[in-house]
Amino acid sequence: MDQLSKQAMQIWPGLAKQIGMARGALRVEPLAQREDDRVTMVVLKLVDPAGRPLVLKQQMRPVDAQGFAEAMQGHMGAYEAFPEGVPELLAVDFEAQACVLEFVSGTPLATVLEGVPIEAQAGIMRQAGAWLGGFHRATLGETRVFQPKYTLGYLREVIDEVRSGKRKVADTRRFLACADTLCGRQSLFEGRKTKAAQTHGDLHMRNVMMGEQVKGIDFSAGRVVPVGHDIGRLLSDYAILRAPHDDIRPGEVLPITVRDAFFDGYGLVGPEDPSVQLLVRHRILAEWWGLPDQPESRSVAQELRWQGISSLVERVFPGC
Repeated sequence: MDQLSKQAMQIWPGLAKQIGMARGALRVEPLAQREDDRVTMVVLKLVDPAGRPLVLKQQMRPVDAQGFAEAMQGHMGAYEAFPEGVPELLAVDFEAQACVLEFVSGTPLATVLEGVPIEAQAGIMRQAGAWLGGFHRATLGETRVFQPKYTLGYLREVIDEVRSGKRKVADTRRFLACADTLCGRQSLFEGRKTKAAQTHGDLHMRNVMMGEQVKGIDFSAGRVVPVGHDIGRLLSDYAILRAPHDDIRPGEVLPITVRDAFFDGYGLVGPEDPSVQLLVRHRILAEWWGLPDQPESRSVAQELRWQGISSLVERVFPGC
């Protein structure tokens, strides 16, 4: 057992007591871990003597008591509203930033989509859309008039930082051209209605588990916001890393067949929703400015993401 797993297992007795589990031999299987300059975390699958699988997750760094508590609160709220689509939270150690969850039998959406032809991708994304539609219906808030000024106001701050040199981004000229183009479309999103629902908060493809039942994991927020926040996060992640860019029409973010399949499954709003239209494009720019500007400073995963963004923006912002 590696050091991170050993460290996580030291807090297991207290978590087991919360669940009411008696002491006994456990089979421990590593599921994921990360240890870099910013984050140290480990995820373990634990199987008890009766064969019951559980997941133990601990984030050692960064220490963020408020953020961890909010994430746990968001997860509990999601489970209470949509138990068929969210694993049950069984125990929490707030001081250690650790929790135990029901084990989800499935494969991350990112893995399921890898190397799959576009026809099959459409069916997979329809399933993912249906899960997200179920979650949003279960946590639905009011219909509201979408206000793009908040998102675009922040984007304009980023633009100013890039122009002043305070913020460095790769391919600066093209970034500014794309960002200015999106800001110039503000009137297209104003005065139009959208739906609001509880947000997942970090809905990338690795947080959607595909199996007999689709389930979402790693919730990080519980605010009620326009549905485009979750949709934009998920669809931009797909568009950057898994979509066949040659199949995307100029001005679009996704291949039309995949876009239509996703929203057919989702059902709550369509691709013309103003929060979707703005936030999926804004998210691509946010992924862009979030990467190191120099190739030698990027990890392998960051370089793959940059290559995807560089290719995708030619479609999303033609002429920039």
